[in-house]
Amino acid sequence: MKLFPQTLPPLAMRTGRALQPLGLATVVALSVAVGVNMLLLAPEQERLTTAKERHEAARQAQIRQRAAKKTLVELAEIWKTLPPRKEFATLAAAISELARADRVSIQGMTYSLQKAEEGMPIKASLTFRPQGEYAAIRRFIHRLETSGSYLYIESLDASRATGSRQASAPLVVFNVRLVTFLRPDPPPAQGAT
Repeated sequence: MKLFPQTLPPLAMRTGRALQPLGLATVVALSVAVGVNMLLLAPEQERLTTAKERHEAARQAQIRQRAAKKTLVELAEIWKTLPPRKEFATLAAAISELARADRVSIQGMTYSLQKAEEGMPIKASLTFRPQGEYAAIRRFIHRLETSGSYLYIESLDASRATGSRQASAPLVVFNVRLVTFLRPDPPPAQGAT
């Protein structure tokens, strides 16, 4: 029993039967196209995606490598500007001369050198007590800060000098701790005696 009886005119029935092979060929062609797409294009699409990801990863690695190379060049330039360890005594003498030029007296300069790992800069510190008029000490400290070398004022505190008072201005005493970094001495050549 049919639910919907066919009541097509005979011409339409004949045309429909004549087009059945064409419809079947269309279905087969579409199936082949979908199959080719799934079998050939999908893996190629995956390969393209993988290639794009690898390209992006290589590009990022190249950018990081260029940045690292630039950092190494900058670090080498900074390394060259660091004073060598053997010139540390000269640095202390230069600070004393700078103080004398600004009419500041330095009492009791001490220094310490921290042990550094192989190939790393040595942290050196100078501790001293400059004494003089406030304007002279301010000039001296400003010249220390702008000296161009890698000198950093790690700590600084001030007090009024006890005892001697001049008529022009009271004396001020500062406790200064300067820090700098030094290049380590080159290791002795092996085999040299």
